[in-house]
Amino acid sequence: MSHSILNLVVDGDNVYCRQHHLETCKDCKYDFKQLNILHKNLRPINGEIPPPNQISQNLSKQIVKLKDDGNNHFKTQNYNDAIKLYSLAIDMAFQRPLWEPHELTEQEVSICLSNRSAAYIGLEQWVNAYVDAEWCIKIKPDYSKAYFRKGKALMGLKRYEEAVHAYEIGLEFEPNSESLNSALVEARKLAGNTDIE
Repeated sequence: MSHSILNLVVDGDNVYCRQHHLETCKDCKYDFKQLNILHKNLRPINGEIPPPNQISQNLSKQIVKLKDDGNNHFKTQNYNDAIKLYSLAIDMAFQRPLWEPHELTEQEVSICLSNRSAAYIGLEQWVNAYVDAEWCIKIKPDYSKAYFRKGKALMGLKRYEEAVHAYEIGLEFEPNSESLNSALVEARKLAGNTDIE
């Protein structure tokens, strides 16, 4: 087995190809991007790598508190503050170290995106509501509330046929949802499609 010596240079906290000073160099066939990301994530823990599947309980508590505070503002129709708190919770969830289970980040982010979408709906900011619902669906495709929020945003944008489709998909995941079923009936009326399959 032969080994080759990497022709690299360390500059600050990152590694680059020596010849072109690039993190990803096609000419030298080096890609140090993942190594640099790993180094960035390991630096703050001073070499003390936690055991597998251990999660930061403190970070989880902070995210839950921000989400719950956002929910309290949402309940009092203080949507702007709710949006700020959900946004902070999302940012914090994305700060989880790379070695923590990604499913936890997906769960936290999808719930906060869905809730923020609802707050945007409360403000009639339909495009923002739609974007958050769509991102939520990309992260967690089986989350029925995200399809409900997407449908509501599309209704606000007067895109009734698309709203019908969003509600129908949501009902595939939660067939007995009263809110999805009643929203679907309303969307079909506005779309001029009253046929029930």
